[in-house]
Amino acid sequence: MKSSFITALCVLAAVSLTFAQPEIKKVSTVTTQQFQTITITGSGFGKQAPYTGDSDYISVWDTTPDPGFQAGYEGCLMGFCTTDTVTLIVNSWTNTKIVLGGFSGQWGMFGYVLQKGDSVQIDVFDAQTSAGPAQVTLTVDGEKTTTTLTSTPNPSTVGEEVTFTATVSSSAGSPPDGETVSFMQAKTTLGTGTLSGGQATFTTSTLKKGTHGVVAVYGGDSEFANSKSKPDKQVVD
Repeated sequence: MKSSFITALCVLAAVSLTFAQPEIKKVSTVTTQQFQTITITGSGFGKQAPYTGDSDYISVWDTTPDPGFQAGYEGCLMGFCTTDTVTLIVNSWTNTKIVLGGFSGQWGMFGYVLQKGDSVQIDVFDAQTSAGPAQVTLTVDGEKTTTTLTSTPNPSTVGEEVTFTATVSSSAGSPPDGETVSFMQAKTTLGTGTLSGGQATFTTSTLKKGTHGVVAVYGGDSEFANSKSKPDKQVVD
């Protein structure tokens, strides 16, 4: 009887330990920006008050050597003990959801930034029991952009100059000046323009009579994602 009771306790303890292990089910998109909302959902995270800095319970590791960095972890992970120069902004932490507000500390120093295509490893420990870590690896996306296109005059006449104006924007502001926007009709590139203050223009007087569906295409860079406008229907009489 005593042996059976001890066996039952061991089984219950094993089940309890299994349930205590944190699990990451989903991580929202991670972009190249310093201040961004990263939501980690799952279970077994424990509870932690909001803070900015390092802790023993979470690590965001840019494993791409450009030069790469580890953020948010203070302690020893896989035999490596550290207090990170790049830290995390933790907006909230519950047993099932962690919301980060981006990066703090020495972000931007020594090349410590995220770039589009970098590989990022996230480790989460239970903030009460230190069980874990739960681990997931994902790829950094460029900051989402939106491109819009207008033309003037519209309608126009054959031989008249028409100016197409593309505007490229994002929640992190517009892409850097000097980058290229292509103005296209189907698979044909009509011309290009250079961004300045988030806008690029292209002027032509060679459009033939009819309706022309023109789109503006921003190709993106190491920080911003590419985007394409909806067609602008330029009418030439």
